[in-house]
Amino acid sequence: MEILKIFDIYAILILVNILGSWIDPYNQIIIFQWVRKVTEPYLRMFRIIIPIGNMNFDISAILGLMIIEMIKEIFMRTIVLGMF
Repeated sequence: MEILKIFDIYAILILVNILGSWIDPYNQIIIFQWVRKVTEPYLRMFRIIIPIGNMNFDISAILGLMIIEMIKEIFMRTIVLGMF
């Protein structure tokens, strides 16, 4: 069950990364720099940028969180089936 907590912590870090992109868009606050350094390699795999008017919308965090939840669900089902 500890592995499930790791998935939850990483998902929280991704959410902090999203928050940091709004609060610190120029990457100057140290905690957000660290969070981006930890989450960016994973999120880079899902980098899809959708142009909307004059802005770009990056959906990598949404896809990354969805994949984490799917993997977590697979682990939970495996653990439950393994117990019977």
